[in-house]
Amino acid sequence: MLDFSHAVLDSVIVLPALPNGSNQGQIAAAQLDLSDEMLAQLLQSYFLNSFRGSDFYSFGPDDQLDQHPLYGHCTAMLDGESPMQHAQAIAEHLHSVSQSLTIKDGELFVAIFRDCIADGEMTNAIGLFKAESKDQFLKVHRNPDGTLSVSCEFGINPKRLDKGCIVFDTEREFGLKLCLVDNTNRDQAQFWADDFLQAQRRDVDFYQTKTAMSLYRDFVQEVITPANDHPKIEQAQMLSKARDYFTNNETFEQDDFEATVLQTDDNIEAFREYKQQAEAEMGYEIPQGFTISTEAAKQTGRSFKSCIKLDKNFHIYIHGKQERVEKGYDENRGLNFYKLYFENEQ
Repeated sequence: MLDFSHAVLDSVIVLPALPNGSNQGQIAAAQLDLSDEMLAQLLQSYFLNSFRGSDFYSFGPDDQLDQHPLYGHCTAMLDGESPMQHAQAIAEHLHSVSQSLTIKDGELFVAIFRDCIADGEMTNAIGLFKAESKDQFLKVHRNPDGTLSVSCEFGINPKRLDKGCIVFDTEREFGLKLCLVDNTNRDQAQFWADDFLQAQRRDVDFYQTKTAMSLYRDFVQEVITPANDHPKIEQAQMLSKARDYFTNNETFEQDDFEATVLQTDDNIEAFREYKQQAEAEMGYEIPQGFTISTEAAKQTGRSFKSCIKLDKNFHIYIHGKQERVEKGYDENRGLNFYKLYFENEQ
């Protein structure tokens, strides 16, 4: 469900994770120089390699996003605003929620990524990462006289992320899409998700509905095409039927969906093959049955364009009754035509 193979780390700001009593005014922040390719690659792998799951969250509740302490700062950075001021505000929020709790010190990293893929959708993202644990390591020094000496130092282990959150620039109206990691403070595991991020787990029905609808839409647009001997009108009608199925039913049952929408054995077989291949690429199998999310059906249904565009002059919206639409060619005019049969004009 997550793919960072094309991700690019654009910028990183580092700030103290807990307030310094001697520091007055604005929180000290530093923008890291990513011109060192080795450092940039090490930071990117440190930030991203721990995210493997398919559970998604969002800032919430989604009807109070204007009051959420992080939502506005994340969307502003995703919109291209300078990240420094927003990173400092995020650190201030972290300091605020940490005051009443026994929270480990460390560093807060605020990062901006391009070209991350979540649920098959490529998008930009904001990363919030908190480093708490420090490991001992040995550093070998070569002295001017040719001898070697060894010192013990403390630092962040780039192979282990303590706490992290990736905020994908999608589904803003539902509080954005988040992935979380929390590998420390298991006795206070809810601090990161609940107190700092104020995140809520996404409704499983929402993602199952959206994934199933998106997969079917892609199937129709890629397979049910004139190039595969399917007229454009059939494609439009199948999209319309699918949208109606998800809008008018409370549950999805694949056998019923196939009989209602796909109907023919050839279409059903092609859909099953397409679905199997898509699931292998996603690493996730869509259940044979699930409760349909009204929100997801409404949101994803907007992309089901059951419309035939004729040059720049006409649009025909097909909602059903394919047998009442006839396509032909007028040799005298040298133009294609559609003929529509109907009972009443409204």
